[in-house]
Amino acid sequence: MKKLFSNQLLLLTVFAFWLKTELVYFVEFNLGVEGAFQIFLLLINPIATALIIFSLIFLIPNRKLRTLVTIVVYFALSMLLYANVLYYREFSDFLSVNLMTNVGNVSEGLNGSTFALLKWHDILYWVDFAVVIFALLKFGKTYEKKRRPFKFQLLPVILGVGMLLLNISLAEIDRPQLLTRTFDQRYLVKYLGVNTFTAYDGLKLVKTQQKRVQADSSDTAEAENFVNANRTATDNEYFGIAKKRNVVYLHLESIQQFLINYKLDGEEVTPFLNELYNSENSFSFSNFYHQTGQGKSSDAENLIENSLFGLPQGSAFSTYGGTNAFQAGPAILKNEQGYTSAAFHGNIGSFWNRNNAYKRFGYDYFFDSSYYDVSKENSTDYGLKDKPFFEQSMRMLKQLPQPFQTKFITVSNHFPYPVFKEDVTFANPGTKDETINNYFSTAHYADAAIKDFFDALKKEGLYENTIFVLYGDHYGISKSRLKNLAPLLGKEELTAFDKAQLQRVPFIIHAPGIKGKEITTQAGQIDVQPTIQHLLGIDGSKYLQLGNSLLSDKPKDTVVFRNGDVITSEFAQLGSKVYRTKTGELVEELSPEEEERVTERKHYAETALRISDDIMQRDLLRFYEPSEDFKLPTVSKIDYKLSNSDIK
Repeated sequence: MKKLFSNQLLLLTVFAFWLKTELVYFVEFNLGVEGAFQIFLLLINPIATALIIFSLIFLIPNRKLRTLVTIVVYFALSMLLYANVLYYREFSDFLSVNLMTNVGNVSEGLNGSTFALLKWHDILYWVDFAVVIFALLKFGKTYEKKRRPFKFQLLPVILGVGMLLLNISLAEIDRPQLLTRTFDQRYLVKYLGVNTFTAYDGLKLVKTQQKRVQADSSDTAEAENFVNANRTATDNEYFGIAKKRNVVYLHLESIQQFLINYKLDGEEVTPFLNELYNSENSFSFSNFYHQTGQGKSSDAENLIENSLFGLPQGSAFSTYGGTNAFQAGPAILKNEQGYTSAAFHGNIGSFWNRNNAYKRFGYDYFFDSSYYDVSKENSTDYGLKDKPFFEQSMRMLKQLPQPFQTKFITVSNHFPYPVFKEDVTFANPGTKDETINNYFSTAHYADAAIKDFFDALKKEGLYENTIFVLYGDHYGISKSRLKNLAPLLGKEELTAFDKAQLQRVPFIIHAPGIKGKEITTQAGQIDVQPTIQHLLGIDGSKYLQLGNSLLSDKPKDTVVFRNGDVITSEFAQLGSKVYRTKTGELVEELSPEEEERVTERKHYAETALRISDDIMQRDLLRFYEPSEDFKLPTVSKIDYKLSNSDIK
């Protein structure tokens, strides 16, 4: 043992990184650790990879080179850990290799939001780095004189590999099939650690790219069978009642369902959305959930447009938006009923790779920030504020050939919810969290901007013959902030079920002149495209869509989340726990019949996610022809600068 641990510098380096990692685990990450066994795994999982990495570096014979490599690698691992801290604070998730490699598609469109995630105690996550640098420079020569023979230097590497294998084996005992069936990245970090998770995620990405090359037309069979087996009928009174109407999608950034009809000190936060939600001409959905993963807003668009899930890691837009074949709403409406399509966004076109993805979706026009008058005074880090955005968009919108399908992506209610004095017309809730306080103000502003937009549409004669599809893209208040939100919701603490309910977002289909209703079925963003096709009189049965119409007489009543959780009207399966949906009560023991229903829905969820991943990762829609006359967008002929020039 003395020979094994004779290198105090190596021990210090490994110990320092282990200590920092454990601090992050217990202070920053909510990993759902239960019992002594999981705590033990959490304590040992950072050691194995740190020991392997730094032991290999310490084999370098040249002292100066060894010191330099140690410092660089220690910094890189520290940056990886800290980047996960910042990401987790807002998204309660971990950075994937896919997301990191596509960061350029996101970072261009934002500037200051990262600073809002910084905390004073973050300095503690860098103290160890200074200590390690000091020790390497101060005692490096002393270590050189005591350097052991090579065979003894290999012992820490062997020990590290042994600990890694032991870690994986113990994790498999507590969580069988951890590496093959896990949709929730939290489990991988909890059992294996950030470094091992990142390495494993990178290997999976390489494997996925290989699968794409090997795919052929026969690989669509499973997806076709699954879709056909789970399709709901659309032959009722709602089929085609909005045929040939214009369709306007409103992408409501970070708007959550709890804001609908919510009053703070007697004042409505979203009075106009409330008016639409409660209108007799609206189909309003009270149990509608976002189903996004790491792609957030882009995942929401993918779900809405394609009725497919986002990726298990990263963004489908960023990864496959410029290469895959899609059967998206714009292309379907163009092929089926001759629609013109346009997307409007007050940020740069490359944000989330939209400028490429939209071409493959079949959008005829895409108006990004270059088509707007954007200044420091009328914009945020995420683009043009909502009021000038809608006001300036009208010029382009009213020139589009009809019928049209358009999408407007709002940004004012985007984290960190910057408040401008001239826009503040709502009271401060007075919580301890300024982000939450600002959220109510920016949501109120966004609501007012939407009302102005509707007024402008009425003035231009574009209201009556249009159906409006309003949807929240994802949550606005992250899980790390919910304790400060709870009192505003009339609760002291929030259970896992309560937190799942806060993943609900608004979904409103407002159709002037058409009798609507409130729908309470459990539903998600993946169901939007089939529902709109139902109203427009389009037979969606020929398309590979995993969602179902929410206007069916027998809706699916199932919400599948990207992490594998499931909610039905009967049960909410959240991680390893099951709750009764109507009461929020934790179920201690299921009857055999209930167990069977829960297991069946869990299997359905896993199958749906796997098939969606196959379609996306293997680009299977390039092989699938829904009909002889369906034509995929000819991407090479789509030039937004040229097509947009038609609109003065």
